[in-house]
Amino acid sequence: MKKILTAMMGLVLTCVLVVSLTACNIGDPVKVIEIDLTEEEYAFILPKNSPYLKQINGFIADLKSEKGLGEDGVTIDDLFEAEVNDTAEPLKGEVLTSLPAGATRSEYFVVATNAEFAPFEYFMGDYYAGIDMQIAQLFAKLLNKKLVIVHMEFDAVIPSVSGGAYTDSSDEDAEAVEPKTDADIGMAGLTVTPKRAEVVQFTDSYYNAAQRVAVLKSDKTFDNCTTKADVVAALKTLNGKVAGAAQGQTGLTYLEGDKSGTMGEDFAGFADVFSEIKAYSSIGNAVQDLSLGKLKVVVGDKFTLAEAVNGINKK
Repeated sequence: MKKILTAMMGLVLTCVLVVSLTACNIGDPVKVIEIDLTEEEYAFILPKNSPYLKQINGFIADLKSEKGLGEDGVTIDDLFEAEVNDTAEPLKGEVLTSLPAGATRSEYFVVATNAEFAPFEYFMGDYYAGIDMQIAQLFAKLLNKKLVIVHMEFDAVIPSVSGGAYTDSSDEDAEAVEPKTDADIGMAGLTVTPKRAEVVQFTDSYYNAAQRVAVLKSDKTFDNCTTKADVVAALKTLNGKVAGAAQGQTGLTYLEGDKSGTMGEDFAGFADVFSEIKAYSSIGNAVQDLSLGKLKVVVGDKFTLAEAVNGINKK
């Protein structure tokens, strides 16, 4: 009898474990609404009065030209194409993740990033990968510097370049984030905004960005939308629902609204529509919760949002 009870208990525990593991992986397919909601520019950020500004703007001009940058003539289109075609590789060669003790600072090119924003910066195994990271390596080589890339929360990138505490939030009670390192440049899919320009120096832009919405594949809320105005009107019908975006990124500002009024009419916000607007550490985590039915919509950069959606749908 004891053996039978033991066997039955084992079977029950096995079933519970299987159900639990299955539940962890349950998620519905997600889709991106292929309509741009904003027009933005991405650029890199430098400390005010950085000696690198002229050189790096020259590098960006070469990247965007037919001749390309460096000995191999790499263009920005080449880097995007490699990401789209899944032929991109992680950084090759020595890349440090912090300045060595007692290092002569002038020998190093220190990059502040948040490597959770594919295809611009992300981890491929234990190595950095992504468009911005490839550009960082090219910059360091052309500057004849040793490359240091420091991964941190997105909110810490701007203060790590400016050298002082900073917050993008328009909430007067929001706590400013302290610098995590002494960086020469910030490369993290950064949208050019007037507020950020008060504390850092933007390079010339290298990518025209836009925000888009992701929903469950079964969600028909946006099926009849053909314009930006249609999507905005549909978003305004989602009273009491929960939305999500990545902390510190433009998608969160799009949902919450830009109280400074400097980002234009596209950023009026939907704080009076949604019962909650959740901020996530990465766009991938937000899309995961969307797949699990915890959110109604996610807003993010169209390229990065597509990467996150594709990743979730492949699971």
